[in-house]
Amino acid sequence: MGHPNLDVRLTRSQSGSILDIDFVGVLGIDPSSASAAQMSSSTGPLVSASLLSSHSMAVVPTGRRLKILEHRVHKVEMRTKETGEQEEELVVSNLRPFTLKVGVHDHLDQPILDCSLPLRASLLYENGLPVKQTSTSEPLLVGETDVVALQGAATFKLRITSLSSHRDKQRFRIQVAPQDVELQLNEGGLCIVTDPMKSVTKLGRATGSALMPPPPPPPLNDPSDYRQNDALKRKYADILESQAEQLRTLTETQQHIQRELQSLLALAHQRALNGGASVATRRTAGVGI
Repeated sequence: MGHPNLDVRLTRSQSGSILDIDFVGVLGIDPSSASAAQMSSSTGPLVSASLLSSHSMAVVPTGRRLKILEHRVHKVEMRTKETGEQEEELVVSNLRPFTLKVGVHDHLDQPILDCSLPLRASLLYENGLPVKQTSTSEPLLVGETDVVALQGAATFKLRITSLSSHRDKQRFRIQVAPQDVELQLNEGGLCIVTDPMKSVTKLGRATGSALMPPPPPPPLNDPSDYRQNDALKRKYADILESQAEQLRTLTETQQHIQRELQSLLALAHQRALNGGASVATRRTAGVGI
């Protein structure tokens, strides 16, 4: 029996994703010896079809992959596609950062907590092409663009400086991939892109098409609902009555204080008049002497 001769051929897309896996040869069996065994029964038993099938169908785990755990934008609008259908559109401001959190998972979609993976975020157009720098003033993507994934997750705080209106109204995506280019090519699952986003300066208010009227209150068909409603009415009526009683008490107290003040003012005025009259009397008596 020859040396192991299992050749695994991977077909990748331009972005590095695995499209197909081909297995060439048989694990542990040389292809020429396997062919000779099948053609000549005198040299030994034929290689069983089940053996070939079991080895050719060997499962190779796809390995690690990235998964978007959280993508917080500044606004969600409704836009009309060319087909006339309505869809949600993610909107970010070029003046404010947004948050993107990705996780490192295994082929069973379980987070890999004991990994340390340096990742990098870059800016793409909606069609997947890279966005080219048109000036040297400011980078297209600023913020925490290089982050190390620890305990299975990495959080990016990013800001897109370019505007969709300056790029033929194209929308943008964020691509997250390993900083090591060779690792990115070998593990295509460690590359992921977000949903497209429109970059604007002023967010403005939500359009009328995006605003939904509040749902009507549910009908009160259950008798218990009527009883609960009556209990709430009585409760609010008692509260209003208590507040009205407090207002009446405050009003009466204020009126009493005003009457007391008027009495004090009248008394002070009377004493002032009496004091002036006594002084005049004393002066008159002194002149007569």
